[in-house]
Formats: sequence, structure tokens, C-alpha cells
Amino acid sequence: MNSQVNGYDAHDATLALAFASQAAMLIESTRAHQEDLKAAAMKERTRIARELHDSVSQALFGIVLGVRTSLHHHQSQEDPSAALNYALTLSEAALAEIRALIFELRPEYLEKEGLIAAFRKQAESLMMRHQLEVHMCLTDDEPPLSLAAKEAVYRIGLEALQNTLKHAQATRIDLKMMTEQQTLVLEVSDNGKGFDPTQVFQGHFGLSTMRERAEQFGATVQIESQVGCGTQLQVRMPIR
Repeated sequence: MNSQVNGYDAHDATLALAFASQAAMLIESTRAHQEDLKAAAMKERTRIARELHDSVSQALFGIVLGVRTSLHHHQSQEDPSAALNYALTLSEAALAEIRALIFELRPEYLEKEGLIAAFRKQAESLMMRHQLEVHMCLTDDEPPLSLAAKEAVYRIGLEALQNTLKHAQATRIDLKMMTEQQTLVLEVSDNGKGFDPTQVFQGHFGLSTMRERAEQFGATVQIESQVGCGTQLQVRMPIR
């Protein structure tokens, strides 16, 4: 700080202006990041609400219908086993879906039950609800990551699974998670129609969001795909 009267020259003014400009850019960047987080949270809530409506509520309606049919068969002394089996199948699918959604809504469940359990529940939901063939090869030991890092891996994997459901038209998904030299490796592969990873899809931010999540923890996301040849996503998260 200069105590002399008129002790600042043009160079000092230029420096002050540069600092002010950098501060303004930082503030704007922080504000934009917060807005992006709010938008992402709203998108997640909207998606989960849609999942609840499309899957769980419809399954519950089907269960009610199946039980009513069973009661009707029982009262008319007909065999109610077909209707009961139908209601049981829907109940199991709804239960799998609810368990998967709980992990999305409550991150503390991820800390309590772990990353392996979270992906198993997602796989069960995919098999029960969408009749997809899901092959899992998951490490036996829970990866020693922080809760925030586990949530990032889980969200990236979940986004990949959702993209497969929405766009790939796949019949099989391979889900792998392993540890290689202080690195957690997650792979999500499908046998769907594939796409060109270099193409920019207007209005779709899933791939960029995955990479942003990964970069916060020094992780990388690599996507390999060709039209007609399926897609493979690999996440490499350092274990610190």
C-alpha cells in the first residue's frame, strides 16, 4: 500500500483493473457453477419423479389389479395362481426399483451399504423392470474412497446406464468394477446401436456432466463407440 499522496501511477491502475477483472470473472464463474448445480439437481428430481410415476405407481396399480383378480378367482373357485404370480412379479420389480431410487435420493445409504450394493440394486432394477440382460463382474472388496468420490462414480455409472436405456436400444449390459494399482476402474458396456462420440448433441449434457464430476476427483472418463457396434464407458478414479 502506498501512503504518499498521488503515489499510484498508471501501472498501478492497470494492475488494479486486472485484479478486479479476475475477481469479477471468478465471481461469475462461481455463480454459473452454482446455477449449473441447481439445474442438475432439478433435472435429477424431475427424472426421479418420472421414474416413480412410470414404474412404481404403474407396478402398484398392476399389483392391486392382480390381487383383485385373485380374489375374484378365489370366490368363483377358479385357480388364482396366474393372477397371484403376476402380482408377485410386479411386486418384486417395484421393490427393486424403489431400492435403486433410495440410493439416488439418499447418499447416506451409499456410505452405509457401499458402492457395490448400489450398482447391484441398479442392475436388479434393470433386469426386473426392463428385462435387460445384465452381466456383473464387481470387485469383492468395497473400494476405499470418500463418500463424495463414491457418489461421483455412482452418478457417472448411473448416467451411463440411463443413456443405454434411453438411446442404445440394447439387450445386454456388462457392468464391471475392479481395482488396478490404486485406481478404481468402472466399465459400462452395451450391445446397442452405438453412436459417434465426436458428434455434438444439442441439448444433451450427460457426457460433459460425467467428465465434470470425474475431474473434481482427478478421475477420467473415456467413451468408445461406433455406430452399430455398441458403447463402452470407462471411469478411472484414483484411490487416495
